[in-house]
Amino acid sequence: MNAPELALGIFSLETPDGKVWLYDTGSGYPAENGWAGDFNAGRDLVAPFLKERGISELAGVMISHAHYDHFGGLIWLKEHFPIRRLIDSGYAFLGESDPAYAAELGHYSRLRADFAERGLHQAAHAGDRLALDARLDVEVIAPPKAFFANPSGAVRAPCDQPAHYLVNANSLGLRIRFGEIVFYLPGDIQTEDIDRSLLPGVDRAKLKCHVLIAPGHGIHGSKAFAEATRPEVSIASVFPRYARGLKSTPEFKAVGAKVLITGIHGWVRIESDGRTYTVTVEHPDAK
Repeated sequence: MNAPELALGIFSLETPDGKVWLYDTGSGYPAENGWAGDFNAGRDLVAPFLKERGISELAGVMISHAHYDHFGGLIWLKEHFPIRRLIDSGYAFLGESDPAYAAELGHYSRLRADFAERGLHQAAHAGDRLALDARLDVEVIAPPKAFFANPSGAVRAPCDQPAHYLVNANSLGLRIRFGEIVFYLPGDIQTEDIDRSLLPGVDRAKLKCHVLIAPGHGIHGSKAFAEATRPEVSIASVFPRYARGLKSTPEFKAVGAKVLITGIHGWVRIESDGRTYTVTVEHPDAK
């Protein structure tokens, strides 16, 4: 495993056999004449990263969930790079939502359908294994095939509508093991769903990891989740304006994790031979 790299909602993975996968593709919000803020992570971050390394195609893209800050980059990438497979949880929110969420979720449904029509889409659920590389053991941790619903007793903020929290809850969560080293990517599952849906239904041994991508950009998490995962390194992928005061930071520090935040430390690169791993960051001395 070589050089996973993070920006907002992007994790690139070069497998031992040299194939490149993405877990999420970063932000891209369509606007009337292009992209909001003239920014699309696929065009502005991922493509330069791939071209610099001489990578001309992607073995596949795994999308955690259907929100623009995670799949927006794919809208651009699919028109400019060969992508051999799209993997997601297969979740589709069928309830009512405001027009903005309806447009966003509809856009992803159309994108997914495009891959499905070409025989390139795979829906994956808890217990499935993904054949990314013969030397990697990639297990889907969540969601279950029946998907997560709003758990009993969970209280949501008035602004947190189901088109947001249920889509987040049903993020594609992956455990990637290379030899003795374990990575865990839980997507944007929120605190209420971690504690009331994920933790009660998952073998805690499968959550223990060396490297964790903090759920929900580090905004979400809980003491119980930190104690179950006990990462040596926790990485929160978040823009600088959100990087200070993340909820999960003290929780992961309390279990001994080194906490890295892309909005503070810049890009993060992890290289492993299956026995050990090294961590390199863009701004190692940033506080």
